[in-house]
Amino acid sequence: MQETPHGPDLAYSASLALRIGGAVFVACPDERLQAVYYRVDAGVRAVWRHLRGSEINQELLRSAEQANHELVRRASALTVPEEFVTGFRDLAAASLGQLARGEAVSRDELSSRAVEVAGFLESGLQSAAGAVDFERSCQASCESLLGSWADDPLSTMRRVRRETDVWALSYQRFVRPEVSSQPG
Repeated sequence: MQETPHGPDLAYSASLALRIGGAVFVACPDERLQAVYYRVDAGVRAVWRHLRGSEINQELLRSAEQANHELVRRASALTVPEEFVTGFRDLAAASLGQLARGEAVSRDELSSRAVEVAGFLESGLQSAAGAVDFERSCQASCESLLGSWADDPLSTMRRVRRETDVWALSYQRFVRPEVSSQPG
């Protein structure tokens, strides 16, 4: 297990980006754009590997940062509001920056931005009603889970990672009805 005083902050940041990223992934209209999203996802998921003790792969992070910007350049192709994609970019960039360069971002700042981003989704898609409340509940649950970090960081990190995957699936459900109704 990587001993880092910033471990809970890294886990919190990655959880935000990955769960909201679930909606971005589903909003990608084709496999090429999904592949771009997967590069961002891989970079943010590197947080989990780093917290387990793996070295940081700088090339993977550079690729993820480039893909993160490419997603925004192609945001108009996604089936979610562009402000939502831009907000996701900011959250992913914060997580990648924390991992790659040790850039500090407060949890309060990240939490506020994530709620704002969920608001863009909720106001832009009829199927996303409740996204803001859902994001707030995810944040509270994540904070609660991270409360046991000092006692058992590895188990805590694993629980946060598992819950994050569940939350990402819920974010996908906010977008999936809209994607299904798009003319194909």
